[in-house]
Amino acid sequence: MCGIAGVLDLRADAPLRAQLERMLDWMLKRGPDGSGEYVDGSLAMGMRRLAVIDLEGGWQPLYSADGQVVAFQNGEMYNYRELRAELQRDGFAFRTNSDTEVLAHGYVAWGIDGLLQRVDGMFAYAIFDRRSGELHLARDRFGEKPLFYAAADGRFAWASNLLALSSLPWVDINTDPQALDDYLAVHYVAGPRTFFRGVQRLLPGHRLSLRIADPVPAVARYYRPDLAEAGRVSDAELADAMEYAVRSRLVADVPVGVFLSGGLDSSLITAIAARAQPGIMTFSMGFESTAHDEAEHAQRVADYCGTRHHRFRFDAGSFETLLPQVAAELDEPLGDQAALPLFWLCREARQHVTVALSGEGADELFAGYGYYRQFLGVGGFAQRLADRLRGRVATRAPDLRRFTRNPTPVTPSGFPLLTDPADREQLTGHPVHSGDAWESRLIEWLDTASDPHKRAMAADLGTWLPDDLLVKFDRMGMASSLEGRAPYLTPQLARLALRSKAQTRMTLTDSKCALRRVARRWLPRDILERPKQGFVLPMKAWLRNWFETRGGVLNYFGADALPDLDASAVQRLVQRDLDDGLNRERLLYALVMLAEWRNTAMQSLTKARRKESAASTAALAT
Repeated sequence: MCGIAGVLDLRADAPLRAQLERMLDWMLKRGPDGSGEYVDGSLAMGMRRLAVIDLEGGWQPLYSADGQVVAFQNGEMYNYRELRAELQRDGFAFRTNSDTEVLAHGYVAWGIDGLLQRVDGMFAYAIFDRRSGELHLARDRFGEKPLFYAAADGRFAWASNLLALSSLPWVDINTDPQALDDYLAVHYVAGPRTFFRGVQRLLPGHRLSLRIADPVPAVARYYRPDLAEAGRVSDAELADAMEYAVRSRLVADVPVGVFLSGGLDSSLITAIAARAQPGIMTFSMGFESTAHDEAEHAQRVADYCGTRHHRFRFDAGSFETLLPQVAAELDEPLGDQAALPLFWLCREARQHVTVALSGEGADELFAGYGYYRQFLGVGGFAQRLADRLRGRVATRAPDLRRFTRNPTPVTPSGFPLLTDPADREQLTGHPVHSGDAWESRLIEWLDTASDPHKRAMAADLGTWLPDDLLVKFDRMGMASSLEGRAPYLTPQLARLALRSKAQTRMTLTDSKCALRRVARRWLPRDILERPKQGFVLPMKAWLRNWFETRGGVLNYFGADALPDLDASAVQRLVQRDLDDGLNRERLLYALVMLAEWRNTAMQSLTKARRKESAASTAALAT
């Protein structure tokens, strides 16, 4: 696990090594164990390392046998031992036990596309081929590890951290209005855009290539889940894939633990992990409110599996203390309330382990969200019955063919938006954006799904998962130098989950039917039959107190708090909702997080850019 960065500058306005080192300084928490650099003319590449595999020999960069291929990696290659053995049979000799060396030799043997098709991992790669003068960047299939890039006038740069990249003076950090519009709709920024106009996000399952002599990036997709495939998936197949997924994610030369909520997803991971590593440590977060607390359920699972369990409790005081700290750790604002307890859980877990497994991806792949149920048998008997059970007239599900512009305030998966277009026009003072090529490609992909239910799941798999859940998991873990791993995103397990038929995923009364059935091999019935409990915090009282202790809404959301929004519109909306009983707490929390992010992360970025500009000016003067 590392943070990677690099800069290519044909204009050579400043020493590249110094620029690179300042970018790497931003990522100290991603890699507290050391750093590595490669500088060659107009190109500088580097990394910060969190040592997880081959603690002594895994220092980057790592090279091909002839030294002509330079490889950097953020993440883990879980099948590196199998790929290493294959390369050794083909005559490749290894100097280390690092998975990153497999990356260098694998590129020589199979090329960039062949390599990416073989790898099972979470990663962001940077590979420089000195022979061809080509640079390749790539991101894992589902978006577990971040990678950002910027290009302008003979310059190109990339980084695992958005703010590190944005600290370069030539990067345009003016707010992207479409990204802001998306944030106000769904509390995160989806797709390739970022909050900054000059920075792009390399999408999951994509790679980027360019020639050093002419740094114009070309982006191509190497992976996208197959939504058209449908067929029978046996319990044996699913169980074998699940066991491989967990056991492969336990491979490390440092202590590994599991985040255990007490729900099906994390309980199943815990049960399999505890058999592979008896006495493995587990960690859970509880809450003051019994309506939101799952700590006792987690304890039951831990007792059954024989883990060494650690429990923590989140309260109103934690909210007040942690919200600004979380905002300071984010590349971009993220209005996901669960980031706060996760930040604390990661910090506590890091006192005991360096790696933690978690259940991200299970709900999107195995149909764990109740709002997917509206897409079961759309237009048929199942839909009519579901409508009657909900006490309303039967209608077809709405045509969800737009992401944030849909007049029905839901995403294509059925998840409710924070705002409708009229709200966003009032807040920003501008018309809602008209969409872009990414949205069109997303809809085209969703329309290949074999059934409406899978289409809804895929909508979350392509947006909510990579741009909210995995961002939260990565950033909160890295804030404490903790590596997070998501076994459910193993490619084979994901393929089986998406291949299954709708009736095996969800019924009108049960969710994750196939996964729940397979889990009986490891867990007792009483644990498996507990209904799903969403990870939602008791926010209303906390938000009300937040504003009261800061002089009220008008004082907190003053003219300078959110310069990209209409201050009066924000104040009216927030005050009206406080008076009405906080019915839009998700939106209010997202606005608070946006304000806190600007007050912490953006202040740090502004200072860093001033220092970078001063350093560049001084270098030119000498």
